[in-house]
Amino acid sequence: MDLSDPLRHHTHYKKPDDPSQQHDSPYAGGSSFMERVAEGVASGMGTVAFVVIGSLIILAWVFINGAAHYISNTVTNLAHGKQFDPEPWILLNLIFSGVAFYTGALVIIAQKAQTRTDKANEEAAAKHRDELAQFQTDLLTKNTDLTEQIHGLTTKLETLTQEVHRATCVPRVVANPTDG
Repeated sequence: MDLSDPLRHHTHYKKPDDPSQQHDSPYAGGSSFMERVAEGVASGMGTVAFVVIGSLIILAWVFINGAAHYISNTVTNLAHGKQFDPEPWILLNLIFSGVAFYTGALVIIAQKAQTRTDKANEEAAAKHRDELAQFQTDLLTKNTDLTEQIHGLTTKLETLTQEVHRATCVPRVVANPTDG
């Protein structure tokens, strides 16, 4: 294991080197096809492009279904003080309801996938913290061992220093050859 890689526990973000080893992972980057589609659609729904494309689809639907006839009816009805939104426009509400339904469903699917990714990140961070704690414990043990060795060496050095001091600095009593 490469201990210098700070993201070594976040393997769910790594893409396999060999494309034949692709596997469905419950994590980001390896989610199921539908989860990736849901995440893509959900992230795209809050964009200007989504609003423009949705508007174009609605306008196309309106014109394909005889908008000219409805426009003339609307102008006539408005001129006579009648309802300007004839009964078929209720289908437009159904479209908006359908969009709301699919938006909600896709957002929920994407949130579930994100929850799994968050859980994987949390587990990886916990493993990393455990690894760091073990590394610190090992360092503390090594430091304690070194301190004990230094203490032993210091004690031996003190003993040797005292022996050298006694051997070189303490005056010897030498017997006087004239005594006798």
